[in-house]
Amino acid sequence: MNVKQIKYNMRNNILLLAIFGMASMASCSKDFEDIRFDPDVKIQFSEGGDSSIVDIGKGITDYTAEINVTANGSVIRLFEIYEADPRSGNRGARIEAATHVFASPQNNYSTAFSISDLTENKCLKIVVTDTLEQVYEKNLLVRITPSVHFSEASRLETADHYYGSFFATWHAGRAYMRDTEYAEAIDFSVGDVVIEAGEDPVPALVNPAKRNDYQLLTIAGLQEAKFASTDLTPANYRAITQVDAAPIASLPEPDRDAVQLEAGNVYLFKTQNGKKGLIHITALSSKTATVEQANGGWAEQTIHEVSLTTKTTWE
Repeated sequence: MNVKQIKYNMRNNILLLAIFGMASMASCSKDFEDIRFDPDVKIQFSEGGDSSIVDIGKGITDYTAEINVTANGSVIRLFEIYEADPRSGNRGARIEAATHVFASPQNNYSTAFSISDLTENKCLKIVVTDTLEQVYEKNLLVRITPSVHFSEASRLETADHYYGSFFATWHAGRAYMRDTEYAEAIDFSVGDVVIEAGEDPVPALVNPAKRNDYQLLTIAGLQEAKFASTDLTPANYRAITQVDAAPIASLPEPDRDAVQLEAGNVYLFKTQNGKKGLIHITALSSKTATVEQANGGWAEQTIHEVSLTTKTTWE
């Protein structure tokens, strides 16, 4: 066999291998598409559809879940309801009153489970065990419509260094630096400012629209915000739930452009666009950082780092 014939045969072999490979992939793809998994036990809820998420209206604090379990045969041996984490869905404590052990295995089971005094999202995990000790699980998330919006723990700085000086309560709370594109979302800011003439600068909440008046770097388009100190304790603050805005709405309107910050205190704020909320200062510390100055230069100075959470409602 000459070289030309060898090369010809090699090309043909490569072509055949390619065709075989494509055919194999097509066959595998078809086999995958034809797979249908039909569990022996199905858990369904009267509401929530395929997502198993039920949204309840503002002010509603009770919900009754209707649960239906069906099986291909008489195999349902044990029915349980567990509490579950609303974020991760991980199993928590078993709800003993909802547990049902069947003396004779069943092919279906229906029940209703009531949740009362809802102040936050609630997740249930339904667990069914069959006669072969196979376990079937499905979660139901009951999602409230909050009247009060909670932020997560956040950090701010009295001059932009790492976290930023500007805070927006949207998206569970966001700290921003001065280069942000979301100036219209900023609800309040912090800075080291002179509040009483003749005294040294102190860490303070500062009206975003008045930052120039306190010789602080600013952003175009910031809205007004007013502040006030409150007599609320951290325990009072923690007791405010997502479903009751009255403890915030009933507070007198704040009227100060700046108020000194102290760790552990709870402050009131209200923005130009109608948000009214509380700021809990969980920690306050100082540090040295090189930061931009109001005159355009940069210098090393002492600034403050503020840890906080907020609870906010709006008109």
